[in-house]
Amino acid sequence: MNINIAIFQWLHAGAGSRPLLDNLAIFWAKGGPYLLALLFVVLWFLVGKDKKTALLEATEAAGLGLIINQLIGLFYFHPRPFMVGLCTSLLPHAAENSFPSDHATLMFSAALYLLVFRGWLSCGLVILTAAALTAWGRIYVGVHFPFDMAGSFLVSLAAAWILSKLTARLTPLNNGISRLIKFRPFQKIQP
Repeated sequence: MNINIAIFQWLHAGAGSRPLLDNLAIFWAKGGPYLLALLFVVLWFLVGKDKKTALLEATEAAGLGLIINQLIGLFYFHPRPFMVGLCTSLLPHAAENSFPSDHATLMFSAALYLLVFRGWLSCGLVILTAAALTAWGRIYVGVHFPFDMAGSFLVSLAAAWILSKLTARLTPLNNGISRLIKFRPFQKIQP
């Protein structure tokens, strides 16, 4: 048996018959990227300039990862588990390419960039944990295979590395964005 299918069946086993686990998987499968965005917005107002730059660069790494995914999709198509009759998805999803996962790539790219290239362990590990839970959730609900997640991880490593090589060129853009977003909710307004 194909190892990708075997691991999928092991991770997907019981899906649809365990309400608590089903709902947890659906939460992570859908919500991971939203939690990442919320975390970045909250952190933006709590951290200094260097960390703000790291958040912008992690966002750019995630965007680059998604661009790489789209390029892969132009040359390679892999069906989703529900498309080949392996399961009934717990989450409605279009019948489109599954490799690699955009959700996982978005999150893994941000996490790996912060961990490997910025050394921001606390934030990077939180996002990496959320990325792993999102990857598990998307497999459990039946919209991705395990190899889709492995592909996302590799794409994310590449995106984070490429972005690390472009940081000097992105500095003017990132400085401009930082200047534009100067909202300080606790600063006194001068009369």
